[in-house]
Amino acid sequence: MSDVARAAGVSAATVSRALRGEPGVSDATRRYVTEVAKRMRYAIARDASSLAGGRRYAIAVLTADVGRGDLLAGAEGALRQAGYDVLLYVLRDADARKRFFEELPLARRVDGVLALAVNLTDAEDAALAGLDVPVVAVWDDDLREALRLAVGHLTGSGHRDVALVLAGDIDESYDEVLVARGLPVRPEWTLWSSSTVAGGEQVVDALLDGERLPTAVISTSGEVALGVFLRLRRDGRDVPGDVSIVSLEGTDLARAVGMTAVEGAWRERGEHAVEVLLARLRGEDDETEPPSVQLVVRESTGPARER
Repeated sequence: MSDVARAAGVSAATVSRALRGEPGVSDATRRYVTEVAKRMRYAIARDASSLAGGRRYAIAVLTADVGRGDLLAGAEGALRQAGYDVLLYVLRDADARKRFFEELPLARRVDGVLALAVNLTDAEDAALAGLDVPVVAVWDDDLREALRLAVGHLTGSGHRDVALVLAGDIDESYDEVLVARGLPVRPEWTLWSSSTVAGGEQVVDALLDGERLPTAVISTSGEVALGVFLRLRRDGRDVPGDVSIVSLEGTDLARAVGMTAVEGAWRERGEHAVEVLLARLRGEDDETEPPSVQLVVRESTGPARER
């Protein structure tokens, strides 16, 4: 800690308060000290006095979509940098989800909850509220905005036949975004998949079994989009000549193959969610806006093919 204090030009006490999220430090100083500590790869350790004071220095992270790696990595990195342990709960299916909210294994074990890539029902919201700790969620509005950008790009390129692949805990209500842009919604072109490359390959198998292929595919998961890309290529289909592909998540692998993607600054959004949570733990309001999403057009999309 003394090394960080010397590098930042502040006292060790200021470093301690800044990295622990405690009051008495301005936001500018807190950000500066955190950045210095990050460059020095310093992570503050919990001590007995903090535990005795009631702070557990543990945050529960709930997710139904481990495929959204950048979002999770951003949140986890920021939490660990601030000196918090991360308790990750993956709500993969209905049974796991029901069991989690019935048992609430995180009760009295955490200082706060981050709900990332999971849509909470009213009953689940109420259950978490009963823990009497801050809860911050990142999900629905971000994904809808990403989908609107993707649909706008495709319709601008003449696409009308668009398949939507939903990964993880996402319901079919996202079809509304396509309808709002005047696109027909065919049941066989709304598909669900695990957030994996293999899941994307299975999606293409289902599409190939249909009456005809859509001219474009939008996937909520970068891993699934990559699977769609690889399977289409293996079947001899041209991307984007036969089928354009847009990912709503810009993963490194998707970027490597030239995937058009909505770069949602997901890592930064995970970090921002942690900033909001830590502010609430300090009894403060964080009214800063999360990073905005943007569409990055690459080689996987082009004009719609003629029928």
